[in-house]
Amino acid sequence: MTNKKSSKRIKMDKYETEEQVELKQFIKILVILIILVVGVYFLTRAFVTKDLFNKKEESRETTKGSINYSTTLIGNMFNKIDKEYYVLMYDTEDLQAAYYSGFMSNYSKNKDNDDFINIYFANLNNPLNKKYVTNNEEEININTTSFDEFKVGKLALIKVSDGKISKAITNVDEIAKELEYKEKEADNK
Repeated sequence: MTNKKSSKRIKMDKYETEEQVELKQFIKILVILIILVVGVYFLTRAFVTKDLFNKKEESRETTKGSINYSTTLIGNMFNKIDKEYYVLMYDTEDLQAAYYSGFMSNYSKNKDNDDFINIYFANLNNPLNKKYVTNNEEEININTTSFDEFKVGKLALIKVSDGKISKAITNVDEIAKELEYKEKEADNK
């Protein structure tokens, strides 16, 4: 009996090949990496995005983008597809901006008329238009064919025909007259 007991007590030494040792090390490293990635994920959700413990669904409203085809930059005002059109230029932060905007909206009521000419708006407050704006009355030059020489004051209406300036107005009263609403004459037939 003592032999049986001693045989039970003798542990058999396990021998492992190099491949088995490397495989065990690889599995250990893989498990550690997975634990690290999962830990970083939960830490990020908990502390950076702060949505791990916040179970409320936040409704995010999105606004559909739109393109305003009635605005233009001064540098692009000769690049419109219309053969003839107006460009009204004023600073939207000017105290009279609402009054100037009224010219455009009032004139736009003429769209049904046969002689309607499209009108575009150029905001002089736009940083891309700043190089064409001057506060010095003597520097204003809106009757030019070169953008290098083009300078506008606080208000101007330009009529472009065939890619060239055909009419330029800086007087408020003249602009109001040029852009006045004209009733469509009823055909009496």
